[in-house]
Amino acid sequence: MTPPHPLVAEFLAVLAESAGETTPAGLCRACVSVLPVARAAIVVHSADGWELLCASDEVAARIEAIQATVGDGPAIDAITGGAPVLVPDLTATGFARWPALLDTLDHDAPSAVFAFPLQIGAIRLGVLDLYREAPQVLSSQDMTSMTLVAHLVTMTLLNDAGRDGDPGWELSPDAQTIHQATGMVVAQLGVPAREAYVRLQGHAFAHGLLLGEVAADVVARRLRLTSDGHDTR
Repeated sequence: MTPPHPLVAEFLAVLAESAGETTPAGLCRACVSVLPVARAAIVVHSADGWELLCASDEVAARIEAIQATVGDGPAIDAITGGAPVLVPDLTATGFARWPALLDTLDHDAPSAVFAFPLQIGAIRLGVLDLYREAPQVLSSQDMTSMTLVAHLVTMTLLNDAGRDGDPGWELSPDAQTIHQATGMVVAQLGVPAREAYVRLQGHAFAHGLLLGEVAADVVARRLRLTSDGHDTR
């Protein structure tokens, strides 16, 4: 029998040390700990769209929020294409491929992004985004390690998922607010959840806001989306 890759034991050990944290935070922490990356984020599928499960820090969380708002970026491509999206130099190639994302990113944006879909066969759970501060092409060893960690994250998510497909873990506060706002728009406009999510997304993009910021306004009843597009505050 082939012995397990040493990275497996290292990843599980870091995850075990995070038992006092919420499990999603522990997953992101384990990814950063065992891989040569500066930060990580995990986005999962929900009934409404794609929502943040965890991020290693505020910078990673903001990048995921921007991708969700503009509907564009490495994570979106990895999810829809079902294959890793490797961007060793985001500044050099990103403007041509994801102009809306690059136009919105701040000066603290990462220089390299590697997005790995979390999937087993036809089951697609989400995506693991890994970030580096400096441009760098992945070595074959790094690619093997990241692919392995993405598989470990996938199996962990599947192990904790409920029979109805619920990830089994609490989403980030921002994601919970987006989910609540989507439900409110569904009730107000009588549209499907996916359309309500897109309406929130469109309002955010049109007004230079993040999706979570618009959702918070809807939940707090500071903003009401209307069927004719003339949203009111």
